[in-house]
Parts: sequence; C-alpha cells; structure tokens
Amino acid sequence: MRVPTVERKEQLIAATVELMRREGVQSVTMRNIAKEANAPLAAAHYCFSDKSELMDAAAEAWLNNMNRFSRDVPAHLGLRKVVEQVAEGYWRSLEEEPDSLLAEMELILWATRNANASPLAAKIYPAYEVELGKLFSAAPEYTDGECFMDSVTLVRSFLMIYDGAALQYITDPTQKNLRSIFLLTVDALLTKAGV
Repeated sequence: MRVPTVERKEQLIAATVELMRREGVQSVTMRNIAKEANAPLAAAHYCFSDKSELMDAAAEAWLNNMNRFSRDVPAHLGLRKVVEQVAEGYWRSLEEEPDSLLAEMELILWATRNANASPLAAKIYPAYEVELGKLFSAAPEYTDGECFMDSVTLVRSFLMIYDGAALQYITDPTQKNLRSIFLLTVDALLTKAGV
C-alpha cells in the first residue's frame, strides 16, 4: 500500500526523533531511519534528499514541540512566577526524559559541527527566544515592578543557566541538590533583573 508523501515524511521525522532519543545522533543514517519507520529506503531518499535535510526536519519538529514547557503557564502570575514555573517544567522534563534532552544536545552539537551543510544551528536559540520571549514579555504586564532586562537577555540568561544545570544532571543524575542549585541560580537571575 502506497503511503502519501506528507504522511511518509511525518513517519520518517518521528522515527528520526525516536532513534535519536534511544540511540543518539550518531545512529541516524537514512538506512536506520527507514528501518525505524518501517519504510523502504527509497521512500526515505524520495522524501528527503539527504541526512542533513532529514535532521533539519526533525529539529524543526523538536523546536515546534518545545512550547510544552510553557504553554500552560499563565502570564497573569507575573514575571517571577512565570519564570519559576517554566524552570520547574524544564527540570521536571529533564528528570522524566533525560534521553530526550541528551538527544537534543547531541542534535545541537551535530548542527553546529555541520553548520556548512545545515543552517539548523543558527535557528535553535532564536526559536527559544521567540517561544519563551512571548511568555516572558507578556508577564510584566501583570507585575507591579519593572524588569531591568529585555526579554531576549532574560531568555538567553535563563537558557544558559538551564543548559549548564542540565549538562551536569545528565553526566551524573545521582548528584544531590542540582535541582535546588538550578532554582537558586534562576532566583539570582530574577533578583538581578529586579523581578
């Protein structure tokens, strides 16, 4: 039975994401993706010209899904509470799905290493800026105080804190107090921002 191209692309993208989560970015080849998707190798090559194009599509799907950390956080809580809830959501996701974050980090590093073949690396953090920036910018409307940082600086600072904490967690999830140190550092950022 012939599978429509749009549906086949979605299958291949989902297979790519799952394979990256389970076995890492190094396992992503057109052959492995086709096998994971239970699709003919020729179909994978028909839908995507090469591995870079498929990786870009998988990363786009990943980026589109990143709002899972912030979609249920109401902006009316004020900026401090919004950032704290996003931080809690990020950390909860890290504890529940460390393989997903590890695969995401590998994907970022792969995209950076292959920047000549893929424009993906330059898209990743700006996508976070847009997603979190919308939420962080809306929250001050409900806050009495004024934030001393623009939303891009606040988002980038938050992500720097999270990336470092997440990397430490992934390397040794048994290390005590990483969550509390992460939240303490986020609190310091918010205090510095006057929130």
